[in-house]
Amino acid sequence: MKKDHHDIKNLFPITVLILAGGKSSRIGLNKDKGKMKLLGTNLMDRVISNILSVGVFSEKDILIVGPKKRFPSFKRVIEDIYPKKGPLGGIFSGLYSSQTFYNLVIGYDMPFIEPKLIRYMLKNIDNYDAVIPSHSQGLFEPLCAIYSKNCLETMENNIKMGKLSVRCIFPFLKIRLIEEEEIKRYDPSLHSFFNINFKNDFTRAEELDRKRSKDNC
Repeated sequence: MKKDHHDIKNLFPITVLILAGGKSSRIGLNKDKGKMKLLGTNLMDRVISNILSVGVFSEKDILIVGPKKRFPSFKRVIEDIYPKKGPLGGIFSGLYSSQTFYNLVIGYDMPFIEPKLIRYMLKNIDNYDAVIPSHSQGLFEPLCAIYSKNCLETMENNIKMGKLSVRCIFPFLKIRLIEEEEIKRYDPSLHSFFNINFKNDFTRAEELDRKRSKDNC
């Protein structure tokens, strides 16, 4: 059954897990990149604004996964159950703490998430364990993806074995890949997957933001 995005949340209660556990060491300048300004708005606020514009989430649906001391103004913050285990540890901690079966995972350094793409991904949950975008001949985007609690056991097993690549869980799960052709219907330039790790990424993000704003005028 095809689901209208207005009905998605009623069919599948979903929590948004914003992964914010990184140290921002690669960005330099001794700054938390989530608090750095992108044309006047810090990255965390930008990501939250994009999520809210999907149209099916409210602020109470958002759970930040990261150090509580870094986000004192947010009420819903949980820390890693297994510290220093990278994105896989963050996703596991969010899933474990979430009160919903399905969870949308977004990196806090991804300022250009396309709401239309997220709505399409939500429509394709069905009975899959995870919904993962894939493009460029097999490049996965695990930090702009949907995971169910069915993933928890495999994730924890891999964490305990030291297999920390998120893609290593995929062979053990029922995965719905969102292929590049599908992605480009909603995000032709794949800007949703642009993330900021280095100082020059921030400069590129500002240039891209200005261009996108001009194109939308």
